[in-house]
Amino acid sequence: MSSKNAKTRHCEELTSIIDEKIIIEFIRQEHTNLMMKEMDADGTFVAPGTDELCFDHNRVILKEDKESSDKINASYIAGFKQPKAYIVTKTPDAEAAIHKFWKMVWEQQSEVIVMLNKPDQNEKGLIYWKLEERSTLYCEKLSVETIKVWYLHQSFEITTLLVTHEDGGSLLVDHFLYKNWSKVDSVPSGADFINLVMKTRLKNKYAPAQKLPNDYKTPVVVHCSDGLNRSIVFCAIDISITRDQKIGDVNIFSIMSQLRKQRYDCLHYVDHYVFCYSAFCEYLNFFT
Repeated sequence: MSSKNAKTRHCEELTSIIDEKIIIEFIRQEHTNLMMKEMDADGTFVAPGTDELCFDHNRVILKEDKESSDKINASYIAGFKQPKAYIVTKTPDAEAAIHKFWKMVWEQQSEVIVMLNKPDQNEKGLIYWKLEERSTLYCEKLSVETIKVWYLHQSFEITTLLVTHEDGGSLLVDHFLYKNWSKVDSVPSGADFINLVMKTRLKNKYAPAQKLPNDYKTPVVVHCSDGLNRSIVFCAIDISITRDQKIGDVNIFSIMSQLRKQRYDCLHYVDHYVFCYSAFCEYLNFFT
């Protein structure tokens, strides 16, 4: 099988060959090829409070004020024919980072947040909202009230949050906490993860009509402990599903190549790359 044919597979073909060992090895080689493409550090900046690089061309810019700068470790990620479908960032790991996170959500008017790590002794990051219903977190000019926690699925929970600005206005946010990807160097069940993706797609589709001037929905915020691996996997699978629904053709290698141009040095783990294929097959098997 030629490299060209392996990189561009029609969805029906992918379903039948994904379990073949030779194809798995070829997919792993695709990841190697991705990693061999050098990342150009020109046009990057060091994210605040870290030694991590972010691309400058697609960074999220906060409105400057006396309390903080305009920089945050967050990047706009393009979806299928939507320039700013997602914002990928890392889970806040300090009080200042929590304030910047909610400031970003407010300024971007994002109505869906997807959290792909559950902070514990083995994970970086903090709980940046109140777990109890009818309790409120205060972040400078913003208040974040926990309205309702929905335990609709054993692997994730959905929390409805009301973000209010002291100068007026409010924003209703659906927060998805995925609990089954506890280690960054592992992968969850493909079917389980697809359930999460499909649920977020449904929520985003029917979210209140917060739209950009060009009629796009506001960005979905996706984050994990490092903002480089699990979050990118989520975006890649979601983009693949949209491509399948819109045009019926999916090229995961090409999707990942584009994602690596938008989030500096992302997708380190080969198993994550293979997981994108296997999870997408789960989608084909159960949702098409």
